[in-house]
Amino acid sequence: MNGIRFSGHTMGCPDWDIYDVIRNFKEIGYDGIEVRVAPDGQIDAETITDEEVFHIAATAKEAGMEFSCLTSYYKNFVKDDDRADTVRKLGRTAEIASMLGCPLIRVYGGQEANELPGYWFTDVWSKTVSGIREVAEYAASLGVGLCIETHVGSLTMSLRDTIRMVEDVNMHNVGILFDYAWVELAGVEKGREAVRTAAKYIAHVHIKDWKLKSRRPADKTSCLMGEGTIDWPDVLDELKKVGYRGYVSDEYERYWYPDDLPVPEIGMKHNLEYAQRYLK
Repeated sequence: MNGIRFSGHTMGCPDWDIYDVIRNFKEIGYDGIEVRVAPDGQIDAETITDEEVFHIAATAKEAGMEFSCLTSYYKNFVKDDDRADTVRKLGRTAEIASMLGCPLIRVYGGQEANELPGYWFTDVWSKTVSGIREVAEYAASLGVGLCIETHVGSLTMSLRDTIRMVEDVNMHNVGILFDYAWVELAGVEKGREAVRTAAKYIAHVHIKDWKLKSRRPADKTSCLMGEGTIDWPDVLDELKKVGYRGYVSDEYERYWYPDDLPVPEIGMKHNLEYAQRYLK
């Protein structure tokens, strides 16, 4: 892939099916699509058939649209029954990605240890690492990569912890999904330093903005890019400077906060144009 490309995240349009997404994201001006893979997402890995996947792939190809990432929500690697289920479902997500020509699937960095009473942190960490590695080995055989997201509610909110997990997994097809909003909220790394710290590991990027009232407890309101408190100008400028080549995906949070954000035709168009001003 030459240069930075832009995708929309289907979190921004929960009422559209995947064919609406292909058509409307093309009209908005995106190069690609990041898809929520969930029972209420545009793709449900547990029910979709190969035939349906190939039809989606053909429709997107005809429209000149790519898939940048499939965003899964499976993250329970610790308890034996949960682990087997998570590995199986992530494996199926990787199969779907391969059929779509999609290079990446998003994975959570597991669950926070405090969600699992009776387990030591070291056990939660090691079981998460080995579970992600098992998925990565299968995904590699399909030509698909994994990106571990810097995300609240996981073991990998800060870059320090996410880099450690990527290095412990130690697979060539595993990198970071750099979601700077959560990194900034974690408070370990900020701004240009955060980009430089993550640079060699970044496989995919999320953008979104919010107005932060309180860091702890977290009190924030989603808003359009450039209207919030996140330090996007420095971060986007530094992404360009470090030579990032990949997708920047607008994780427009209308799925979670429909009352805070305009309809996607307006809000996602604004966010795309905002990112392009800094990165084109």
